[in-house]
Amino acid sequence: MINLELTSELDRSEVYEQLDVSGMRRLMAELPEQCRGAWEAGARWEIPATFFKPRRVVILGMGGSAIGADVAATLALRMGSVPLQIVRGYTLPHVDEETLVVAASYSGDTEETLEAFQAALGTPGMRMALTSGGRLGRLAEQLGYAVLRYQYDGPPRAAIGWGIFPLLAVLERLGALDVTAESVGTALRELAQASRDWGVETPYAENAAKQIAEALHGRVPVIVGPDFFEVAARRWAGQMSENAKQWAFHGALPEVNHNLIVGFGKPGIAREALHVLFLDSPLLHPRSRLRVRLTGEALDEAGIQHDELLIGGDEPLDAMLRGTYLGDWVSLYLAMLNGVDPTPIEPIDQLKAKMARHG
Repeated sequence: MINLELTSELDRSEVYEQLDVSGMRRLMAELPEQCRGAWEAGARWEIPATFFKPRRVVILGMGGSAIGADVAATLALRMGSVPLQIVRGYTLPHVDEETLVVAASYSGDTEETLEAFQAALGTPGMRMALTSGGRLGRLAEQLGYAVLRYQYDGPPRAAIGWGIFPLLAVLERLGALDVTAESVGTALRELAQASRDWGVETPYAENAAKQIAEALHGRVPVIVGPDFFEVAARRWAGQMSENAKQWAFHGALPEVNHNLIVGFGKPGIAREALHVLFLDSPLLHPRSRLRVRLTGEALDEAGIQHDELLIGGDEPLDAMLRGTYLGDWVSLYLAMLNGVDPTPIEPIDQLKAKMARHG
C-alpha cells in the first residue's frame, strides 16, 4: 500500500497508476463530454405520441441513479410548472392518468426501483424507463412502455450525466421544465473548464480539489448544502463513501439550523473527528448565505473545523453541476490519500447478493 504522507504525492502519476487501476480519474475527466452526449440523446429521443405535459412527475431511483431526479426536482422548484417527486424505496405513491412515472436505474436491476415501477404497470398514465437495460429495460419494452436506453462503460455513479441530462431534455420537451439549450451549453462549457482546473494533471498548488481532500483527510466530512446545493451535498457524501471508502454525511440549510445546531458541542470527539464544508454561491437566497456565516460561527464556538467553498456559476444548473463535480474530484483524491482503489464497491455487491438469496 502506498503511504501518502505528503500532499505533494497527489501530483505523482505513479500514485494513480498503482491505486486507480480501473481508471476512475479518466471517467471523471470525461464527464463534460458524457453530459453533452446525454443531453443530445434526450433531445432526439422519440417521445411517444401518447405523452403530454404531465400534471405531476414521479421519479423512481436509488443511489447514483437518483441524482438526476434530485437535479430535476431542484430545478423544478425554480423553473418548472409541474411538481416533481422522488421515490427512493419500494413503495409507489398514488399516481393517475396525468402523472409521468420515470423509473431510473443504470443497471435496470435495482430491486427497489423495479418493485415500485411494477406497481405502476397496468395503471393509466405515462410510464417511462431510463436505463442501460437489465430487467427494467426488458419489462418496459415487453409491456410497450417508453424506454430511453443508453450505454456506458463504467460504474453507475460515474454515469451521472446519463442520469441528469436525458431526463432534463425530456421534461423540457414536455413543457414541464424550463431548461434551455443555451443554459445547458454554458453549464457544460464551464464544466469542461472545471475538469481542467481540478483534474489530475493540475498541480496541488493550483488545484482546489486536491487541497480540499488534504484538509479532509483523516476526518469525517459533513457537507452542508443550502437550498439548491442540497443535491450536491448528497452527492459529495455518496462519492466519498463509494470512492474513498470512508464515512461521510450531508446536511441541508436551513434545516440544520432547526435541529443539528443544538448538538454541535457533543460528544467531545466531534472536535477531533469532524470537518464541515459549506457549499456557498452568490445565487443562493441572501438569508441562506447569512445562515452559512452564522452557522460557521456556531461551529467555531463548538470547536469544529469548517470551511466555506464558494462555487461559481451564473445559473442554478451551472452552480449545481460545478458543486457536484468538485465533490467527485475531492473523493478521488481522498481515495488516493486513503490508499484505496476508488472503483470497487464490494460491500454493496455483497449486500445485494445476500438480499438476492432471500428472494
